[in-house]
Amino acid sequence: MRALKICLWIAGIGCLLSLFGMVLPVSSWQSIAKLFGIESVPNLPQFSYAVRVGSGTYAGVGIFFIILALDPLRYGIMVPFSGLGAVFVGVVCAIAGLLTKMAFWWFMGDSLSCLVLGALILVFWKQAKKTPG
Repeated sequence: MRALKICLWIAGIGCLLSLFGMVLPVSSWQSIAKLFGIESVPNLPQFSYAVRVGSGTYAGVGIFFIILALDPLRYGIMVPFSGLGAVFVGVVCAIAGLLTKMAFWWFMGDSLSCLVLGALILVFWKQAKKTPG
């Protein structure tokens, strides 16, 4: 159970890091993009909106993971659902990164962390369900 809780906490905190996308000004996005070898990000209201909405969505998912981490057995099917959801996001990140011809290291951090954490959540969930309470 401890390993499951740790994975859920890591997923939750990782998702909550997206809050920086909600609060940082666009000029900071430009600086961060340059660190990753991206020449510039669009200075368009639609781009700003998309980043902030995406960040807010990830933050909401992070809160979901943290709630599950507090008492995984209480939330039943939602725990393996969260693991499957993380695996799905990891696959989407990998496919989108490959299709857009992004540098491998740019998207694989997202993809691998989602795939690994999702798989671990599923494995540890099965173990927690088998362990007598």
